[in-house]
Order: sequence, then C-alpha cells, then structure tokens
Amino acid sequence: MGMVQLPEFRMSADEQIVPLNYEHLQRLQPTDDTIEYMKYIPNYLDYIWDNSIDGWSWAGIGRGKIAAVFGIRMIWNGLAEMWMVPGTSINRHAISLVRGARAVTDSTLRDYGVKRLQIVVKVENDTAFKFAKALHFEVESVMKSFGPEGSDYYMMVRF
Repeated sequence: MGMVQLPEFRMSADEQIVPLNYEHLQRLQPTDDTIEYMKYIPNYLDYIWDNSIDGWSWAGIGRGKIAAVFGIRMIWNGLAEMWMVPGTSINRHAISLVRGARAVTDSTLRDYGVKRLQIVVKVENDTAFKFAKALHFEVESVMKSFGPEGSDYYMMVRF
C-alpha cells in the first residue's frame, strides 16, 4: 500500500492535517483518557509511533496545537483499523478534524480495496464515540474488559 493522498476538504486557515512525525506526538497535550493509557502501556507515545504506518498516519493541527493524531493500519488484505489519539484542543477543531478524517476513511474504503474498516472505542469515552459516529462507524459489538485498564470497548465498523 502506498501513501494515502489526503482528499480535498474544507478547513479554517489556522487548521491543517499533515503527515505524522514524532514531534507531533511529543507536542500532543494528552487528554485524561490518554494519560490513563500511559499508566498501563509503558512508553505509550513510542508505542503509537511504532504502530503508525508512514503515509497512513496524520496530525490534526489547530492554532499551532496538536488537536489529534490518527491513522489507519492494514491488518490483512481487505481489513484495516483506524486509530486516534486526541489532544486537549480536539473540541475546538472537531469539525475540521471530522471532515479530514472522514475524507480519509471514505478514500480508504473507496480506493484501497478495504472491505472492512474498524475502530475500537472505550464505552465511557463520549468524545471518541461521537468522533467515530461522525465518521459513519457503527457499533458491531461490546468487548468486555478489553482495555488495558479493564474497561469495556466498542468494536465499531464501516463497510
């Protein structure tokens, strides 16, 4: 799989989505949920970096702050998984981030032979759930005690 070309979409002049680099992870101001993951997954940001795919991972930036980092990983032919790590400024840039991420997910399903795109969302994380719903993901199941902290998670999918 080559690099995903970001489709055209509207953003404010002070917002952009750019290819992910390690500096974006270092500049990310983590949300409380991300801070919780950091307790359970040693070197969490390195884990994110190691599992991001060049050409398939991005940073959403608003007013110079990292609002979120996100990407898509191919699991096998026809199956891909989306991931996202929000920053504390995500709510101020939610509309543009949703537009950009929706353009990426639509393109992934349309142009790259992906039949199933999935995302795992903590049941208690309303922001992540709303983000996934805005990208047209639907709940497929609840995975009991799935998370590193023992919480339940939704498996959400798009076809």
